[in-house]
Amino acid sequence: MNKLMKRRSLKKILSIIISVVLVLFIGLSYVLGRLVYKGSVGSSQKIKNEDVVEVFSKEEDKPLYELEKYKHEKFMIPSSNGYDVETMFIKSNIETNKTIIIVHGIETYYFKWLKTAFGYLENGYNVVIYNQRHTGNTGGKDFTFGLYERYDLDAAVNFVKNKFPKGMIGVHGYSMGAATATMHTELNEKKKKVDFYILDSPYSEMADAVRLGIEAENIPLIPTSYIASCGNLYTKIFSGFTYDEIKPYEAVKNISVPVMLIHGTADTVCAPNNSTKIYETIPHNKKELWFIEGSKHVKGVDDVKKEYFKRIFNFINKNVEI
Repeated sequence: MNKLMKRRSLKKILSIIISVVLVLFIGLSYVLGRLVYKGSVGSSQKIKNEDVVEVFSKEEDKPLYELEKYKHEKFMIPSSNGYDVETMFIKSNIETNKTIIIVHGIETYYFKWLKTAFGYLENGYNVVIYNQRHTGNTGGKDFTFGLYERYDLDAAVNFVKNKFPKGMIGVHGYSMGAATATMHTELNEKKKKVDFYILDSPYSEMADAVRLGIEAENIPLIPTSYIASCGNLYTKIFSGFTYDEIKPYEAVKNISVPVMLIHGTADTVCAPNNSTKIYETIPHNKKELWFIEGSKHVKGVDDVKKEYFKRIFNFINKNVEI
């Protein structure tokens, strides 16, 4: 009788221990998943809408002051995602029907790359900048790393095409904006409304971008792969997609439009081999891969500005039929 009671007591204790461990495991997984989600898909722009003008007015290169040298117009354009996209059209002071669409990265704002816009404006390109989903006054509850953002880009492309039916259109993306542009190449292939793409510091797969982000946090004891899987599950539950659905490099497998990739060799946010993977997947020869020695993530335009635009315009002149 005593043995039976001891056995039952032991089973009860083991059951309690297993239950506690299971609850702790589920709790830890939830916390880790939420942290990864909040640092990626569920993150938000770093500058509040009401502070945008003040912040960019104080920047050293005075981008908003420079913007006033060009005619520009703000408006909203409808996206097939079911919301409007906050957009600005900036007209070059040189009469032209060539337009470049600049796509910013995660957590930033469409003013972020005005310095790039000026490089195009000075060389006879109109510029369209727009806020990606979940940014500014553009709709969307989360960032999807290009999955839905590519359709917002497509809305911007259609706007430009309607404005300049016989004009040249280029897309220049940075970081997540570059990945968005990469994924858009597949949408573009049928009608080829975009004539060329400039991709600065893209990731080839969302999973790799998330992994690097986790590694940068230096979380002790817990494997990166486990943390990433928690984030992936949380993303599936709360945003309805998984990391495996976002592989920009796969979008370029059958494209024919010219693509230039730019990447800094010191990039620790999106490793340079991401651009290599995209470059090697592109099936044609109207492509270029330029590594900027010593540059960090999306810093090439700051580090070698003169060469940056010289290389871009040389690529366009060589590979794009005008």
